[in-house]
Amino acid sequence: MTGVDEQPAGKGIRRASPVRQVLTLFGDYWWHVDEGLPTGALVAVLGDLGLKEAAARATLTRMVRNGLLSAERSGRRTAHRLTARASAIVDEEAAWLDSFGVEEQPWDGLWSVLAFSIPESQRAVRHLARSRLRWLGFMPLYDGVWISPRNHAADAMAQLRELDVRDVTSMRASVETSIAGGPQAAWDLASIADEYRSFAAAVAAVDQSATPAAALAERTRLMLRWQAFRLLDNAIPRELVPEDWPRTATRRQWVGHYNAMGAPAEQRVRAEITPISIELAERVTVRRLRP
Repeated sequence: MTGVDEQPAGKGIRRASPVRQVLTLFGDYWWHVDEGLPTGALVAVLGDLGLKEAAARATLTRMVRNGLLSAERSGRRTAHRLTARASAIVDEEAAWLDSFGVEEQPWDGLWSVLAFSIPESQRAVRHLARSRLRWLGFMPLYDGVWISPRNHAADAMAQLRELDVRDVTSMRASVETSIAGGPQAAWDLASIADEYRSFAAAVAAVDQSATPAAALAERTRLMLRWQAFRLLDNAIPRELVPEDWPRTATRRQWVGHYNAMGAPAEQRVRAEITPISIELAERVTVRRLRP
C-alpha cells in the first residue's frame, strides 16, 4: 500500500501504522461493500488491535483529510467508506496477496538498472524517490544506482519524472559485478530468510481456540506482518535465492491459519455492527486466500 506511513519495529519487519490497520480491516471485512462501515463498529474493532478510541477517531479524521476515507452521517450515527484512491490501494494489495508466494514468475536473466542523481538539498525528493523505488522492487546497488530483477524500468522512470528528477538513465541488461554474491547482494537474503522463520514461528504459536476478538486481532496482526514481505522480498526470482528459500512454505503455513481464523473474526465484526444495523452486519465480508 504505497503512500501509507509506517514506523520501524525491529530489524526487518515494520510495525504497521494505524492507517494501514484501517485499510487492512476494510480489505478483510468490508471489501467492495457499497455502504459505509459504521464508525462505532470500526473504532471498536480497532480497539481489539490495541488502538485506543481517541487515537482511532483521530486516525479516521486524518484519513478523511488525506483523501483515503469519506465520512457520512445519518442522524446521530456516522459511517466511513474508502475513497476511490483508497479502494485502488486495497485492490492492488489484494492482487499482490493472491499471487505472492504462489506464482513464481519466470526470470529472463536481465536486470532493470536505474542511475540517477538528486541534489542533497532536495532531501524530501530523495526520500520519496527511494520509497517509490523500493515499492517497485528496486534496491540500491550503489548510491544512485538501483536495480531490480523485474522489468519495472518504465514504471520507475515514470515515478521519478513525477517527482521532477531530471538526471535519470535506465536500462534493461545483464549485470556483472565484483560484489560478493552478485547483484542480488543488494538484498540481505540472510536477514530476509530470518524474518520468514520468525514469522513462521509466530504462525505456529497461534491459539486456534481464541475468542472472536482475539482471533480478529491475531489474524490482522499476521496479515500486516505478511504484507511487510512485499518490501523485504520483492518476489526475488527463484534463480537468485538459496534453494531452500522459505517464501512458498511460509505462505502455505500462514494462509492455513489465516483462513481458519476467518469465521471467528467475522463473528467479531458482525457483533459490533448488529446493534447498529442487522442489514449492514450481513454485508461483512471475509477474505480467503489460496495457499
